[in-house]
Amino acid sequence: MIVTERKTDIFERRAGGKGNTIMEHIVDEKVYGGKIAAYARVILKPGCSLGYHKHESTSETIYILQGTALYNDNGTENTLTAGAVVFCPEGESHSIENIGQDDLLAMALIVNEK
Repeated sequence: MIVTERKTDIFERRAGGKGNTIMEHIVDEKVYGGKIAAYARVILKPGCSLGYHKHESTSETIYILQGTALYNDNGTENTLTAGAVVFCPEGESHSIENIGQDDLLAMALIVNEK
């Protein structure tokens, strides 16, 4: 199956973050029969962030493609660059902020756990 229809969501101050979070959905959640909530390329412009939030009924894997991020993993901050992978299991919290000069590009897989 070739996927030709895609949507892009732009969230302002997502989860209390700064600026816009742009999500370019790679496939619709219906493709996986509800097993995933989202599989998307996420773009954060310099200075933008996805605010600190807890995963309720979902887990998330993020793969950094480009840029420099400040990642908060349950209160522990780390700097991430291209090639880094982080996982936030159900019930845990995280945030991510673009602290670089270029766009932060990442792939995000959000899985429904229930």
